[in-house]
Amino acid sequence: MFGHRNRPQRRPERGTSTLEVVGVVPLVVIVIMLLAQVALSLYAITTAQTAVRQAARAESQGSGTATTVLNDSLPGWLEVGPGDVQTFGPGHGVRARFNVPDLVPFFDLSFTRESVMP
Repeated sequence: MFGHRNRPQRRPERGTSTLEVVGVVPLVVIVIMLLAQVALSLYAITTAQTAVRQAARAESQGSGTATTVLNDSLPGWLEVGPGDVQTFGPGHGVRARFNVPDLVPFFDLSFTRESVMP
């Protein structure tokens, strides 16, 4: 009988799961966007390296200009301007600068790849 008076009243915890979801969902979305940006960047780097190698091969064989071969070898979302491609060296070298499209705002990435063919 006396134990019921000293026990505090339990209040229903309605809405706590909603608050937890509202707090966690933005973090999950940010992590997914960052992972997608990293995956896109890795794909862009790999594709760009292959395209630069093909451009250097075309320069060494005299079968096309580096810029034309690069733009033909790259997907549509990864393009190179004429000022971003350089040929160099005693061998047939090609150096190009690429910009990765942004999925995450304020996450600007650019990289340079080069290849030399004998």
